[in-house]
Amino acid sequence: MKKSFIFLLNGLGIEKAGSYSISLDQCMPNLAKTKETSFYTSAIINSLEYRSAYRQFFLGDTYKLELKYIKDNIINENISKNSVYQSMKNNLLNNNSKFHIFVEPTNDKIVESINHLVNTLNLDSQKKVYLHLILPQQTVNEYKKLITIVNYIKYHIDSHINVGFIIGKEYLPVNLSKVEIDNMKKLFFFCSAERWIETDKKFMILQQENIRPCESPGFCTTTDCIIENNDVIMFYNTNRNNYDNFLQVIYENANDIFKTDNYNLPTYSLIKLDTKYQIDSFAENIIYEKSLSNLLAQSNKKALIIAPVQNIRLVNFLANGQNYINNPNISFMKLDINTFNNSNTIENIINRCNYDLIIFDYHMKTDTTINDLKNELELVDKILGYVTTSCVNKHSLFITSLYGMKKTLPLAEYNTEMVTLDYEMEIPIFFYDYSYLRSKYTLLPGETNNILTTAISCITNNQNLESLIRTKGLINNLFGKK
Repeated sequence: MKKSFIFLLNGLGIEKAGSYSISLDQCMPNLAKTKETSFYTSAIINSLEYRSAYRQFFLGDTYKLELKYIKDNIINENISKNSVYQSMKNNLLNNNSKFHIFVEPTNDKIVESINHLVNTLNLDSQKKVYLHLILPQQTVNEYKKLITIVNYIKYHIDSHINVGFIIGKEYLPVNLSKVEIDNMKKLFFFCSAERWIETDKKFMILQQENIRPCESPGFCTTTDCIIENNDVIMFYNTNRNNYDNFLQVIYENANDIFKTDNYNLPTYSLIKLDTKYQIDSFAENIIYEKSLSNLLAQSNKKALIIAPVQNIRLVNFLANGQNYINNPNISFMKLDINTFNNSNTIENIINRCNYDLIIFDYHMKTDTTINDLKNELELVDKILGYVTTSCVNKHSLFITSLYGMKKTLPLAEYNTEMVTLDYEMEIPIFFYDYSYLRSKYTLLPGETNNILTTAISCITNNQNLESLIRTKGLINNLFGKK
C-alpha cells in the first residue's frame, strides 16, 4: 500500500540576506543526498510560531470560506429565525445600550459582513455601535498589511459604526493578575489609554519598536467607546478561539465599576467559543472543506500524527476542522526523539502500520547555541535517513516546515559571540516519489495547505485536490493539469 510521509522540521527556512549561514548539507548529509534526487520548491509563510502555521496547514486559506459560510448559513435571509440573534436584537432594542463588536481583523472583507449584521437589526440611528479590533498577527512584517486592512475597515464601516479599542490578542496573559485586570479597567471602562485617531501612525511606531501586533498594548481611537451597564457585547469570531482573558477583564471589573453584582452585559458570539463562560452563539462551527478530517473522510484514509505531547491537543483541534473530537481516522503518537532514533521503529511505523498518511512533527530548539542547533540537526538528519530508506521506491516523501524562525543566539557555550538566524519568510519543500519522473513532472510553489493536499493526492489520485505536482509544460501549469 502506497503511503505519504510528511517530515516537518519546523523552524527550518530559507536563509534571508544577512542571516548567519548554517551549512545544512554538512550538518544533514541525508537531506543533502535526498535533495539530489528530489523535486524542490518553496512556500511563502507569515508566521514564526506553530499556532497560525498549523491553522494554515490543516485548514488552508480559511478567510474567503469563512465569510462565504457566514453569508450563506448564518447572517442571511433566515437570520430572524435564529433564537440567539433574536435575543441579542431584543436586548439592543429594549435598552439604551451600546453595541460592542469584538473582531480579529484578518481580512478587510469582514467589514461587509458586519455592516450587513448591524443593518438587519434595524437599530435607532442614535444607537452607538463600536467595533473593537483584537490583533492576532504574529510578526512585525504584517504591519503593512494590517494598516491596509484597518484603514479599509475604518472607511467602509457604516456611518453609525466606529472603531473603538485596538489591542493585541496575546497582550493579556492566560492567568491575569489583579494589577493586569485593574490596568485593563482603564481601557475598557474609562478609555483612559493612548488615543490614536490615525491608527496607521500608531502601527508604524509599534513596528519601529519591534512589538508584534498580537502583543501590542491597547489604545483607543475615540473617547466614547467605554463599556457601560446594559451594553451588548458580541465576539464576531470565525473560529472557536478562547477569549477568556478578555471576558475575565470585563466581568471581574463590571461589578466594581457599576457598584452592583447584578450588572447586565449580555454577551454573544458568532461561532461557539471554547470558553469557561456561558456565551450564546449563532452557530456551533464552520465546516472546513480542506481540513485533514474532511479530506480523510472523503477518501476513506487514515492518518498518524507524531507530535510533541504539548501540541497534540491543538493539532487535534485543527486537524478536525477546529473541533475537539475523537476521530477514528486520525491517531496520535507522542514524539520522543530517543525512541525514533531507531531504524526498526521507523520501519514499523511506515511499512507495518495501517496508516495512509504519516506526519512527523518536529520542532527545532532555538533557545541554546548555534553549535547545539547543529548537533540537533545531525540527530534529526539521522532519523530522516531512516525515513528515506523506508520510503524509497515505495511511498511519497515530503520534507518541509510550517514556519521559519528569527533568532539571535551565541555561537557556542565557549564562544558567546551573538549571531542572528533569519528564516522568516520562506520555507523549502523537498518532494520525492518514485512514480513521478523528474523528466516529466515539476513542483510548483504554493501554500502550506497545498503540501497536505498534495500528499493526499499522491495516495488517492484525486484530480480535484490542489496539488503542487504538475506535468512539465507552460500550458499544463497555467491550467493546473497534473
